[in-house]
Amino acid sequence: MMPEPNWDEIYSLARRAEEIAADGKMDRETWRGLLHEAAIASNGRPDLTSFLARYAKSEWTRELREEERGRKTPAA
Repeated sequence: MMPEPNWDEIYSLARRAEEIAADGKMDRETWRGLLHEAAIASNGRPDLTSFLARYAKSEWTRELREEERGRKTPAA
């Protein structure tokens, strides 16, 4: 059984992301930092980090997918 997500932190991150985006200050590093924090707060449930997708530029998500593919090692 997976641990429960930290809902308070997830909601807080969503509010922060909205404020940062509204201020025009969302950049790649900020978005990646929020995504990292959301991944921790979600306790391994990537579906709970999808709220950040709306703030990402397409190249940021493409880079992230490429990095994730690079981390996966082929089965021996």
